[in-house]
Amino acid sequence: MGHVLILGAGPGIGTSVAVAATRSGATVTLAARSNDTLDATTAAVFSEVPNPRILQVRVDASDPVALRDAIAAHAALMDTPIDVALFNVSAWVSGGWDTDLREIEGGLRSGVVSGWAMAQALIPTMRELPAATLLFTGGGTADHPMRASLALGLQKAALRNLAMGLDADLADTSIRSRTLTIRGTIARGTAFDPDRIAAALLALVEDADGPCVVDFTGGEQA
Repeated sequence: MGHVLILGAGPGIGTSVAVAATRSGATVTLAARSNDTLDATTAAVFSEVPNPRILQVRVDASDPVALRDAIAAHAALMDTPIDVALFNVSAWVSGGWDTDLREIEGGLRSGVVSGWAMAQALIPTMRELPAATLLFTGGGTADHPMRASLALGLQKAALRNLAMGLDADLADTSIRSRTLTIRGTIARGTAFDPDRIAAALLALVEDADGPCVVDFTGGEQA
């Protein structure tokens, strides 16, 4: 890894991936909607890693076209090309069968279409690299929807399909697409600690010949 983009760079997985990547010597670009979130994540990384190489780009996942253009413009300015990109965005939309359709649509826009937009922004330059990886944070709700948020399961199922589709579409390139299905509740100090999940995500980068879809069950990857 030379340069890692984290889209959805906030507390939890985003911070843990940023810490692990900068600790290994990589440059990290944090991408999020809020300047406060970007600054807080940057500060968290600096508290863990001496002199990390951190960049910021403000994007809004609810506007995939603008997000794609902003990431593409940022990538074009980089001396160290982005060779790993993590899509770590999901949108909680409360409700069951009677969920507001506009909220469902908005959730899919933020939680899925913006992942596609990230890929579109980076694939043109990634194709020129000897190896590159698109990562997507998945969830068990793709298989087991929650009554409290049917729309979240819809996002995660579609995101898995996107990751698989991209991997097939890019099979003749140096780019690999991978998704980690997190089958539990993320919380520090547990089997689903963000640091453990970050390590599992970054391990997918090293396993170029591994499967596109990998489960994280709190133990070993399956």
